[in-house]
Amino acid sequence: MFEVDGVDPASGPTPDPQLRELLSKHAVLRLPMPRALEDEELQTVASRFGPIKDPVARTKTGERLHYDQRRQIIDSGFVMTDEVREKLGDLQFGGLDDERPGLFETYHCDDTYTAEPAWATVLHARALPPSGGGPTCFIDMRDAYRQLPGDERDALRGLQVRYAYNNEDAFPPRRAARGPNDVLEEVLHPLVRTHPIAGSLALFIDLDRARYIEGMDVAEGRALLQRLQDHAEQKAAYCEHSWRDHDVLVWDNASVQHKAGGNFAVGEPRRFWRYVIAGEPPE
Repeated sequence: MFEVDGVDPASGPTPDPQLRELLSKHAVLRLPMPRALEDEELQTVASRFGPIKDPVARTKTGERLHYDQRRQIIDSGFVMTDEVREKLGDLQFGGLDDERPGLFETYHCDDTYTAEPAWATVLHARALPPSGGGPTCFIDMRDAYRQLPGDERDALRGLQVRYAYNNEDAFPPRRAARGPNDVLEEVLHPLVRTHPIAGSLALFIDLDRARYIEGMDVAEGRALLQRLQDHAEQKAAYCEHSWRDHDVLVWDNASVQHKAGGNFAVGEPRRFWRYVIAGEPPE
């Protein structure tokens, strides 16, 4: 993680080659802000890293669907009541916490169920737990790949993983998401991803959405994905960010996985605004 001071939320180059290069190198950037940003200011900051993604994807019938809002509100402190649960019906967000469904405490990458996943995620703190808990944790998937034996690295290149939004095959203890986005088509992404700017190689895995490895026995491929995920979580370089008021955190989905920390009291707020930066199909 690298801290970048002095980013002006009101103006600046769009995109900013220096900020994009820093993100490609360090994978996670903290941009401290003196106050909560207006939406237009956050868009200005996000646009320094590239075009903000319009969250549109193709459905199984070939139509185009807006699967999310352009600015997303991430409310991981939201507590599910029986009344809300009844209104939502069969809707399932995929999180492990039955009381706080917006809290995702398993490592993942954003947007993997789309053909052109977001390259970067921009998250702005709006309300934080008074207890000081709730960090965001990262593991470096470039380091995870480098630590594999050379012959295994070579064998993994060229393999592709199938992903789905409504993934009933989500790897335990993960839970499948269900809802209106079930209609999205399934997509294929490489297991080893080449960074679009730096050219570095990284494992590219999201067990929340992965189904199997294309062309491999399903059970064998799933076992391989789980083993690689376990390897990354146990061996790869790791950091966590303890949030401070008004922070903007930016991370590179081509290089790291992330997860939320749930070590804050039920009922405390943990709310963010999020924009994601458009990316091309992973290679």
